[in-house]
Amino acid sequence: MSRCDRFEAEGLLLLEQGLPLDEHFATCPDCLAARAAYERLSAEIAGLGAEDEPPVGWQARVWERIDQRRERRRFRWPGWRGWIVPVGAVLAASLAALFLIRPPGPQLPSLRVEIQAGATVRRGGEAQPGDLLRLTAATGGARHAELRVYRNDTELVLRCSTDRPCSRQGDEVRAAVLLDAVGRYQPLLLRSKSPLPSPVSDLEKDTSAALAAGADVKLGSEIVVR
Repeated sequence: MSRCDRFEAEGLLLLEQGLPLDEHFATCPDCLAARAAYERLSAEIAGLGAEDEPPVGWQARVWERIDQRRERRRFRWPGWRGWIVPVGAVLAASLAALFLIRPPGPQLPSLRVEIQAGATVRRGGEAQPGDLLRLTAATGGARHAELRVYRNDTELVLRCSTDRPCSRQGDEVRAAVLLDAVGRYQPLLLRSKSPLPSPVSDLEKDTSAALAAGADVKLGSEIVVR
């Protein structure tokens, strides 16, 4: 004869829902044994952890420790605050002095080209013979710098650095050259950490030699004189 399992299948659910059991569960030996085992297990589960209850007054002791820590921190805080203010003031003063004392850095390399009209009667807005070509360059802090102007890429009509017709003041070099003939005038700025090679030929070969020597070459706007 097979064992009755109605208590596991139906009785447990009825008990959990608070519903009464029918007469079968009061007379069936298998269901009675299953219910007794269930009640023993429930009692054991309910008693678990009873011995692990915290001691009486534990909450008060925890709050007492927290209050003690707060008191110690409050006692130390004025000392920290006394240090923070002077250190912050010294740091701010140091940064301000650094910005005031440190000299401004060099400007980025640049070459500005301007045409100053001569006495010739103007024919439109183009450059004409007799005009003055003015150059203003920022060397970017380079130790060696030259201004050059080539006419028709083959004739060097201006080369100077610190001597006339150039003038150098700090990071800036200025020069002026008379546009005395028709042609194409190419101004350029050469910069280098070491002495620049002397020009020996035309624009292309001279700039190639300067680049090969580690120089930086910056071309200005080409001026066409008609």
